[in-house]
Amino acid sequence: MCKHLNVITLQNICEKHTTAVLHYSQIEIFQRHEFHTSEPRRIPPIVAIIIRPLVQIGAFVFGRAFKKWWKKKTPEEQKVYINWLKSRKNAFFGFLGFFLFALFLYYVTHLQIDPITKRPRFIIFTKEQQELFAKLTLQIHLEENKGHIVPENHPVYMRLTRITKRLLNANMDLQSVKDKQWSLTVVDGALKNAYVLPGGHIFVFLGALHLVENDDQLAIILAHEMAHELLNHSMEQVSRGVILDMLLALPIVLLWAIFPDAVAAIFQILGASVINIFHHLPYSRALESEADDVGLILAAKACFDVREAVVFWGIMRMLTELKIEKDIPPILSTHPDHGDREKHLNELMPNAIALRNNVGCSYLSPRDPRNTFYMRTKKDHELYFKLRGITST
Repeated sequence: MCKHLNVITLQNICEKHTTAVLHYSQIEIFQRHEFHTSEPRRIPPIVAIIIRPLVQIGAFVFGRAFKKWWKKKTPEEQKVYINWLKSRKNAFFGFLGFFLFALFLYYVTHLQIDPITKRPRFIIFTKEQQELFAKLTLQIHLEENKGHIVPENHPVYMRLTRITKRLLNANMDLQSVKDKQWSLTVVDGALKNAYVLPGGHIFVFLGALHLVENDDQLAIILAHEMAHELLNHSMEQVSRGVILDMLLALPIVLLWAIFPDAVAAIFQILGASVINIFHHLPYSRALESEADDVGLILAAKACFDVREAVVFWGIMRMLTELKIEKDIPPILSTHPDHGDREKHLNELMPNAIALRNNVGCSYLSPRDPRNTFYMRTKKDHELYFKLRGITST
């Protein structure tokens, strides 16, 4: 989606709790360019979340109830109903066509052009609804990590805050950066993870810091998470999930109405697996790659050493090759393969470095960290990870 960004594109793109809020004054909201002229009908986020399981459960209940009702009918009664349906097949297919057209029309009228990537995206929520959803989601995650959030004077917290501020200050030319009240929460946990919630609330676990070597690699991680929010990936995923569940409602009804329960259950599980492997997971990987691309731009504009992005994913690749981290088959993963990310970011590096130079950053050290990384043998990496405390043997 952003795999062929050139230098010109790169230049164009690119409360008191234990959580500190990095607040920036709200400035005029950027104008969205959408494929409609009338006001679209938005669905409240909570309703959208409730609709998804209700549609699937409702389809299952209706299909199964219809099957029981049908079995109670005599062959003569069934024949009458079949003949009645045949006589009205045009009306039935007309209704089905109208339903599919209405869904298509709803989809088209809720497409927006992303201001950063210029990619069309499907969003069913207003800005106000997204803000409400962000507040609710933040409270849930704060409650989940209650008692494990590090204080604001924690060295790691201060380090991450400094990097986050630098990224934000360097990218204030992006309206979507200005419009959010960014926050950072650091969780005292061994989980090697970082993520961003709707609204710009970044969560980083202390365990994630064991994988990075310097502030530049930390900036790459934070910029990646910020990119997810700037691209509104979370709201896009929820929106697509709603429309997909609506499309699957009728097939689920027919499945449970026609087949025995055991067969229907097997088919539904198989169908869900196929949809997951061939739609959900590739879509998730595409969003991760898009966040990698935009995150690299954010880091470049903040004058970080963007070459460390390649080194970080090289480290992740090596950790999986040495069986230190889990190696999930790419087709079953929500994220691209570590090696693929390493290679892709390396391909983008000339443009990223050019952008970094164009915004007035000091020149990078002639000592390329990628060369240092690639000069290590597998044994060197094993010893290096042991010295860093990543492994104990």
